[in-house]
Amino acid sequence: MTRASRAHQRALAKAISWRIFATLTTMTIVYLFTGKIDLSIGVGIVEVISKMLLYYLHELIWEKTSWGRKRHPLSEFQIKKELTPEDKEKINQKLKELGYL
Repeated sequence: MTRASRAHQRALAKAISWRIFATLTTMTIVYLFTGKIDLSIGVGIVEVISKMLLYYLHELIWEKTSWGRKRHPLSEFQIKKELTPEDKEKINQKLKELGYL
């Protein structure tokens, strides 16, 4: 298993454990205010579903904006011809200098 794969699995596990913890917190607060376990469970179910949906929509909106994203250092190059081996070597060198390769 690669390091990136483990990082993704860890991030997913953390997201799931956080969602469980947050929902249980909401259910506990509702129970403390109302004393009704059925209401607490109902609110917990609605809360977990609605917050996952809202988070997904939130991610879609953020995916459409470039604000805060790093631009690739070669994104400014306008290539108007076929790259020669020398051009490719220069690009590789620049990427190595910047730590991308």
